[in-house]
Amino acid sequence: MNTILQIFFSPKKAFKELKEENNFPTMAFIIILVLIAVNLILMIPITSKITTLTLTQSSIPLSDQQLEQSLDIIYKLRYLTAISGVFSTAIILFLYAFLMYIITLIAKPVLGYIKSFTVMVYSYLALVFGGLVNTGLLYLQGIENITNPFEIELTGLCIFTTMDQAGGALYAFLSLVNPFQLWFVVLLSIGLKVFTEMKYVKALLLCILFWLITTIFPVVSMILAEMTIKKAGFM
Repeated sequence: MNTILQIFFSPKKAFKELKEENNFPTMAFIIILVLIAVNLILMIPITSKITTLTLTQSSIPLSDQQLEQSLDIIYKLRYLTAISGVFSTAIILFLYAFLMYIITLIAKPVLGYIKSFTVMVYSYLALVFGGLVNTGLLYLQGIENITNPFEIELTGLCIFTTMDQAGGALYAFLSLVNPFQLWFVVLLSIGLKVFTEMKYVKALLLCILFWLITTIFPVVSMILAEMTIKKAGFM
């Protein structure tokens, strides 16, 4: 637990201790999954509101009974959805660690997979914290004030525009440009520097490359989601 706190206040020292210990980051991994579960549970009312907006704004009219049935199904599956989100996060962390391992394998020096996973898990705490902050801001703003199912990111550059103005792809990218993503990249570069002893500039450039690669997926997902919704007549 002390190491987790140090990541926020003295990351270089924390990563040096982790390098010496050379253990699988079990505790940090569990904490991340628990915090993700908490955030997903807090998001249940927000998800319900977004679903309601999506269905009611559909160009295909739904009866009150159909709308109620759809929302009831989603409500009944709320905890299963949260569990799926936790499981997905675990898979993402393992995949991210593998990607970082591949990047260092090409660029040298190589960061072993377990070490890569350790650096990834502790750096990912910044994104988990960012997710909780965003959820908190949505509650402060008022769930009733959410009028667009896509515009729920309140910490990124997307707050300076709308999806209609920027388009789905650019809006998705701007939503990922926020202080917590920057914090994640910085932590990742510090961890990479400490574990491999490469130069800071090289470590930072590799982490930016990693971030750009992983950013492509949510952006593409946003494009596909927008296309699917339009095709179904919901927009």
